[in-house]
Amino acid sequence: MATLGPTLEKEEDIIQAVVAGARWIRLHCGYRQRPQVENGRLVRLAATRTGVPVQLLLDLPSSRPRTGAMQDLRLALGDKVIFWDPEAAGHSPEKNGVCPVPLPGLGELLPKLAPKHRILFCDGRITFVVDKLEEGLVTAHLADGTIPLKSSNSLFLPDSSSGFRPVTPQDRDLLKEFAAAKVLPDWVALSLIATPNDVCEGRAEARECLGHKVGVMAKIETLSAVDHAEAIIEVADAIMVARGDLGQAVGYARLPEVQERLVTAARRAGKPVVVATQILESFAATGLPQRAELSDLSLIARQRADVIMFGKETVFSPRPLDCIRLANEILTYETRRFEKEYGS
Repeated sequence: MATLGPTLEKEEDIIQAVVAGARWIRLHCGYRQRPQVENGRLVRLAATRTGVPVQLLLDLPSSRPRTGAMQDLRLALGDKVIFWDPEAAGHSPEKNGVCPVPLPGLGELLPKLAPKHRILFCDGRITFVVDKLEEGLVTAHLADGTIPLKSSNSLFLPDSSSGFRPVTPQDRDLLKEFAAAKVLPDWVALSLIATPNDVCEGRAEARECLGHKVGVMAKIETLSAVDHAEAIIEVADAIMVARGDLGQAVGYARLPEVQERLVTAARRAGKPVVVATQILESFAATGLPQRAELSDLSLIARQRADVIMFGKETVFSPRPLDCIRLANEILTYETRRFEKEYGS
């Protein structure tokens, strides 16, 4: 599964991605400024021109906030920030030595936070710890991370058991745009779900907006979702092992075991399962595959997952097509080797 973005978005590039082996295309709907409906139309056109069936997936971001428009913010460990909601306040808070960070939707987030809770950005590459909450503001300090905090960075709350709404008003508007344009997706993915009820709620809203029986994929990336995995798999049409946030939720030591357990449970239930995040990011950046990346692909194939998903490998990459070709080569080889040893 290839995600469309700045380095894989032109019509001819999408066609070449399909020729290279992409059989699913993901539209990351958290990026509201992307031409999502037009990109969906190009995916359908690419499938027609190549004669290859392609699954179109809309990945809905849930109601978790993203940072608002801001200059890249480079901080030292211990530096303090104030998260504030530009939709609720007319101007940023001014406090000596504390950097204001706009976070639209912060009001909905406040009940999920408490002092000493962690707020993670960029798949855990940036970690803040909450110091205090007051007057609709959150003061926190940088506990880990060296990369800058930027606009549109989504957050993750590993210490909160409260989930997010699976479908937002903006999501509903976007789904209706797809329906009006008659570009109907095969799948809708629901982010940061906590319970089976989230899946049922998301399915009802997606089908109401689209007017057809779109498949619903539950992204497993929270502790609550792991705890309710069997029940979620039962009501979902497919699952995604979303290893970025999931690794932060369960801890790196447990992540391989949790991935194996989720893939096995989905296969036992006869539901498609996708494994996502950081599969060939080093190869995408350097052109030289790390041995660990090759082993990761081999393991995913031998666990019998149905799909791998590329994010940064195709969205922000000098070699998106090379990533697809390499993954297709390794997965094909490992699948044949497995079937030769154990049968199909």
